[in-house]
Amino acid sequence: MSKTSYCLIAIMLAALLYMGAVRGYQFYERRAAEKAAQDAVSGNAFTFQNVPVSLAAPRPEPVSRPVAFDPAQTAIFLESAPLSFDLQQQQAQETIESILMDYAQDPNIQKFNQELADATEGEADNLADLSGEKMLKILQENPQVGKVVQESMQNPEFAKTIEQIFTNPQFIESVKQLQGNMSAAPQPKKAE
Repeated sequence: MSKTSYCLIAIMLAALLYMGAVRGYQFYERRAAEKAAQDAVSGNAFTFQNVPVSLAAPRPEPVSRPVAFDPAQTAIFLESAPLSFDLQQQQAQETIESILMDYAQDPNIQKFNQELADATEGEADNLADLSGEKMLKILQENPQVGKVVQESMQNPEFAKTIEQIFTNPQFIESVKQLQGNMSAAPQPKKAE
């Protein structure tokens, strides 16, 4: 081969190497541009000593609109009208009867109620009659009621049950209502 051929082959190899280097550089630029675009989207555009550095401004977070101050609302409770004297008496009597119904199955209370009914000839059937307005009348007309109460209180179980009943705050208030208001009951006006 001649020197010219070697020269031409060397020029062609140089051209091929140059074109390969250009293509390699273009491929590198494309990859670098894609990586830069990807980093720009993710916020990691630069690195410093292999540590990612984000120069992108933080994205603003949505903020709710300001709300006007509204002080806490206070609950208002309306009081119902006071009960009339008759309704108070009726409610007290129903409360006593309800409390005594809880003890209706107690054999000691049943025995006492039977003895009370026998002693008063049916005028007072149970302890509710002795707790109400008729108590003074029953005790005055039937002195044997005291004896029945005294004999029944000798039984410790009956005494314990009576103590439970008489220490119930609702029972106490109802008895006060019925017996304490006997003198406060409205009296019919006398014609003048």
